[in-house]
Amino acid sequence: MVKTKFLLFLMFAVSGAMSAQDKLVDIMKGEINRNFEAFKAQPVPAYYISYRVRDTHVTNLSYSFGGLVDERTSHNRHLNTDVRVGSYEMDNTRELRERGGSGKFDNSMQLPLTDIPLSVQNAIWRATDSHYKDALTRFENVKANVAVKVAAEDLSDDFSHEKREKYIEPAMQFSELKFNSAEWKKRLKKYGAILAANQDILNSNISLEVELVRRYFVDTEGAEIAENDHHYRLQVSASTMADDGMQLPLYKTYWSRTLKGVPSDAQVAKDIAELSALLTALKNAPIAESYSGPALMTAGATGVFFHEIFGHRVEGARLKQEADAQTFKTKVGQKILPEDMSLYYAPQLKAYKGIEMNGGYVFDDEGVRGQRVDIVKDGVLNAFLMSRTPITGFSNSNGHGRANIDYDCFSRQSNLVIESSAPKTDAQLRDMLREQLKAENRDYGYIFGLVEGGFTQTGRYQPNAFNVMPLVVYRIYADGRPDELVRGVDLVGTPLSIFSQIAACGTEYDAFNGQCGAESGWIPQSCVAPTLYIKMIETQRKAKSQTQPPMLKRPHEH
Repeated sequence: MVKTKFLLFLMFAVSGAMSAQDKLVDIMKGEINRNFEAFKAQPVPAYYISYRVRDTHVTNLSYSFGGLVDERTSHNRHLNTDVRVGSYEMDNTRELRERGGSGKFDNSMQLPLTDIPLSVQNAIWRATDSHYKDALTRFENVKANVAVKVAAEDLSDDFSHEKREKYIEPAMQFSELKFNSAEWKKRLKKYGAILAANQDILNSNISLEVELVRRYFVDTEGAEIAENDHHYRLQVSASTMADDGMQLPLYKTYWSRTLKGVPSDAQVAKDIAELSALLTALKNAPIAESYSGPALMTAGATGVFFHEIFGHRVEGARLKQEADAQTFKTKVGQKILPEDMSLYYAPQLKAYKGIEMNGGYVFDDEGVRGQRVDIVKDGVLNAFLMSRTPITGFSNSNGHGRANIDYDCFSRQSNLVIESSAPKTDAQLRDMLREQLKAENRDYGYIFGLVEGGFTQTGRYQPNAFNVMPLVVYRIYADGRPDELVRGVDLVGTPLSIFSQIAACGTEYDAFNGQCGAESGWIPQSCVAPTLYIKMIETQRKAKSQTQPPMLKRPHEH
């Protein structure tokens, strides 16, 4: 099961290529070459080694109801090591059928923070030695598994041959990300006081994160990568509880590569006041009953919707797994969406229609340059998101091998853009919805607004379904009366059936920028999408706590 948690924040991609050298790159190169040569003398030599390093500086300020609850500044380095034995055709990473997947989790170790050669070399050497021994054991298991199982459905190689590049951006210093800590503490305290004034709010947190990450990659094929990433993130979360025990959270997040990209103090205060009022309205809103019928999705909700029901099913490495349902693997060249719709992933895209995007990078975590991939063109499926794990018909990576530093790489999404050649205005979409409601003799449909996240099942041994979890949902009435806020709705269904019900896209665009958790851990991903009209969706009642609301009133200032 793939889980996703999204917070709506703005992001920006990495700057252009630079050519300066980096001392840590030189240390990594020297150690990888030394170890690779040593392994050549072993009875079962390693045919490939790679090292990934994440060097992370971060400062966090966190407030709850106007009080400082956390203030931290940290700096750490982690190393991920990949050692492969066997050959490109078959190696130790191959899936052990009926015994589990191919990846290794919690696959990292800390590195020294200073570039003292012997200290760094010693840590890398210990990791390499350990992973080589693990690779030998697993390769024996792979060969036994192949010998006793039926022939695999996909006979592609286990690892692809790719172009290797050198790309070294000048290292940034954390001090370059200047911000006035005292000023931000005052702002966060003020924002917390806005939420504290609402007695309906039971929990709240407002935080500022300033982060600088430098990503390193070297391998025995000659790749040398050092790439910077940095951001400022202001995040607001608050929750209330209805009288029946239902937890009702809301989130608001602002993200930018510059402090100027974070909205003004007045704008943030206004947004938080609106969030507070919406929480009170949700607490008192009626519960929506289960529903099957036409609906609209706001642009932000469309992004999460497509990420869940579509995106995970075009991640190439997943389509090689024998237990995966492989929804779209045999549908290349077939129409799967309306003819006016096109979808592409563009990891090097910085922004779209003025909206910054979170899922960008220059090189992926396997040292392959990120490429635009036109997954769907005019409704027709053309391609998949490929890492260095080939599948039938797609033998090379397009730069979508991604992973948290603790995990091995897997085909993952980046920046998704959804476009329509025949968009409708929001007013036209509402008219289409109301006409459909009247034709079906229904009183109302739904519009899905802010979405928390979702999860999806892609395997063969359980229903191949999805669940998207909206936080803000309104009824739209066929007779034109005002929209009505409701609560307690989950959007559920199966991918092929709901795709066939997509009828039109809107002209208004928005983004989700968030973190997605799947086989290779939590990584940033983004989608810019339009509003959407769907002729038939299905909802179910949201699960809720059986705990009673607090018996005592929350403390407040007199």
